[in-house]
Amino acid sequence: MIIETLTDHPELAVALGLLLRGLLAWQRELSWYEYRTLHGVKRLLFPTLERMAPGGFTSFVNAKGGRDDAEFLETRRATIRGTVRTLRQAGGSLHLLNSVKRRPSEHGDPLSRAHVVWTHDDAKQTECFIFSNTDGTVDVYSHHEDSVTDPVGHLTDKQTDGDPRGVVREALDRKS
Repeated sequence: MIIETLTDHPELAVALGLLLRGLLAWQRELSWYEYRTLHGVKRLLFPTLERMAPGGFTSFVNAKGGRDDAEFLETRRATIRGTVRTLRQAGGSLHLLNSVKRRPSEHGDPLSRAHVVWTHDDAKQTECFIFSNTDGTVDVYSHHEDSVTDPVGHLTDKQTDGDPRGVVREALDRKS
């Protein structure tokens, strides 16, 4: 229903894209405390919204695989905050305009704890998401897709699993 509405009314898609550009700029300026608080609210709210599926939209929580998933990059001996700091120092920015990710709970927390995004010049983005593990490590995942500033493409076009542009890997390798 949402995609059809945006497709039938391109002016709405443009307006939404402009709104999302403003939100992307705003989220870049968040402190870690502000981001962690807002993302924590999402972790509580989005599973409930997913069950309610307002307007036929069912992308509040997206299921991911475990460490055998094509989006999985690596396990790091680091904290969530330290990993996010490393990614931000390499050009990524805090990311709230995304779904919460859910994975099997065999390694730890089943819901993503942080998201970092790189917005590329060609209206694509690389999203990195991080899970905490029970052993004090974190698991890092990533995919590449249309930017959220293209709402129709973001919701309909296929994403590429992993880090095809190498921005996450480069950031993680700098700190290793």
